[in-house]
Amino acid sequence: MTVASDIPDVSSHSFRKTIATLIDEEGLSARIGADQLGHSNVSMTQNNYMWRGQTHTEVADLLDRAITAD
Repeated sequence: MTVASDIPDVSSHSFRKTIATLIDEEGLSARIGADQLGHSNVSMTQNNYMWRGQTHTEVADLLDRAITAD
């Protein structure tokens, strides 16, 4: 049932993606994410639910030090 509102369309998949993202951002293992989502294969969770486009500040700091070294 669809109700007119200002709330964007949300599916159950959106909630699963949110759970996986929170698990990933907390630094928990992909195995924990897979278990929570009911996946027997960790690769399913990693490939479809865990976002890997994030910036790693450690790498950015390393590159900054390398470029600005005296």
